[in-house]
Amino acid sequence: MPAITPITSDELHRQILRRGTRAVVDFYQASCAPCRALEPRLERIAGRYLGRVAAYRVDLDNDPDAAQRFDVLSLPTVLAIVDGQETARLDGLITDPQLQQLFDQLAPEARR
Repeated sequence: MPAITPITSDELHRQILRRGTRAVVDFYQASCAPCRALEPRLERIAGRYLGRVAAYRVDLDNDPDAAQRFDVLSLPTVLAIVDGQETARLDGLITDPQLQQLFDQLAPEARR
């Protein structure tokens, strides 16, 4: 089972507004080399937090309005969302330690 769920911005908007939701959202495009490089690393780290932190991917090629809706200015962009509010943002060349820290902040009791 994949650790990251593909989702549209409309579905995501409904999902992240629920109270108690802790989520990481990856905004990407297939033509973006850094986005493709991030995918397997994000999948691996997200897999460590299954059931604790929801992980989603939004394809901006198929959902171009998502960039404006979530103020995505560069790719890839990864958001941390708690109870419908953005709590952290990573963009550009994202490292594994940055991703790990992001997930740890969302689920400190679930560390590796």
